[in-house]
Amino acid sequence: MRKTGIGLVVAAWVLLLYMALAVPRYAHAHPELGPAVIAEYAAPWPRALTGALALSGIMLAAVPLRGGERWAFWTSLAMLIVLLVPRLLTDPRCLVVLDPHQHGCHTFVIAIVSGIVGLVLARR
Repeated sequence: MRKTGIGLVVAAWVLLLYMALAVPRYAHAHPELGPAVIAEYAAPWPRALTGALALSGIMLAAVPLRGGERWAFWTSLAMLIVLLVPRLLTDPRCLVVLDPHQHGCHTFVIAIVSGIVGLVLARR
């Protein structure tokens, strides 16, 4: 159970890293989103911040969390929450995440939920 949890946490951080690296291509492939959305997500600063947090999360899960360090659980959880709360509060597309027929931030929420579930499994 613990290895599965750590694997889920690493997979969640890898997915968030992929999203940070792939957002410029996605934003330019969907010009209907408008320049405001492209500037919001494809700008260097949000991509660098998400990428840095994702790399830190991967290293945190691979070394101290795997070793059973208690502080690594809380730090990983805090990092996921730091990414989740501002996105939910500022992105109106995240409010439609429960409706499968509308586009929202499904991949982002899946990554966060996978990370939290993985942390719970890794703690046991």
